[in-house]
Amino acid sequence: MRNSGFAVDGIIKLLLAVAGFIFLGGLEDFFLAPRWLVITALVLLFLSAATQISYAVGKGEKRYLKFPMVFDALLIVAVVVGLILAAAGNPAGAWVLFGLVGVGSLGIAVVFTTGENGPSFSEDESPNS
Repeated sequence: MRNSGFAVDGIIKLLLAVAGFIFLGGLEDFFLAPRWLVITALVLLFLSAATQISYAVGKGEKRYLKFPMVFDALLIVAVVVGLILAAAGNPAGAWVLFGLVGVGSLGIAVVFTTGENGPSFSEDESPNS
């Protein structure tokens, strides 16, 4: 069950990133955001989602479930704050929302690809031994 939770969360993030690229112009206009900020955040979200799905397929240990849950909770807060600021015509909403998406996505990708979560090269048998 926990593997499917990781995978579903990753797939939802992947779909959000793709939808973000489809509506890139609208996101820029509504949030008064620079294009590079939106593209960077969406690329990092896409890569983070792919990393999360890969982790779910490979390991999916329950003890790392807290990281995507914290990211998702902070993402909801950032969306609300970003929407309020953008509705008021303040470009800070873009920086709050897309900044958190970029930094949080990078953090999730790092957690799932480094240390004991990363690939285990020592388990592979070399042809020389």
